[in-house]
Amino acid sequence: MKKILTLIITLTVFFSGCAISSVEDYYNSTEAKGDKAVSISINCQTAVDYPNSKRDNGKILGGCQVYVDENATVFDVLKEACKINKIQMDYEGSGNSVYVKGIDYLYEFDCGDLSGWQYSVNDKFYSVGSNSFIVQDGDTVRWIYTCDLGEDIGNHFGD
Repeated sequence: MKKILTLIITLTVFFSGCAISSVEDYYNSTEAKGDKAVSISINCQTAVDYPNSKRDNGKILGGCQVYVDENATVFDVLKEACKINKIQMDYEGSGNSVYVKGIDYLYEFDCGDLSGWQYSVNDKFYSVGSNSFIVQDGDTVRWIYTCDLGEDIGNHFGD
C-alpha cells in the first residue's frame, strides 16, 4: 500500500510540472513569442520539377510574418511558422546542432542523393546551421528544397 501511495504522489508531482496539451490546443495557441517580426516562406518547386515527382505544388508557405524573441534563430522562425500554419516539420539534434530533415512530408534524399532543405536570410545563403543564425527584426527567411545540393536554387558553394 505504501508503494502505491508513493507512486501516486510521485506521478502527481511529475505531471503537475508538465504542460500536456492536445494537438488542437498546441496549434491554436496564440501566445505572443516576442517583438521581432520576421517574414518566412517555404518552397519546394525543385521537387515538383523532379522526374517522377508526386508533388504538384511548389509553394508550401507563400509567406507569413512571425514574431519571435530577441535571441531567436532561423530554426525558431521555422518552428513557429510551421506551428501557426499547421505544417509538418521533422528535425534532429538540439542546441547548435539542429538539422531539418523534412517539411510538409518532403524529406532529404526524396529527390536524389543531393536533395534536402536549405535556408537563406535576406536572399543570402549561409553555411551555418539554422539553429546558430540569429535573426533580426525585419529579416526575410526562405526555406527552399534543393535537388542538387543548392546549385538549382542559387546556392553555389564554390562562389
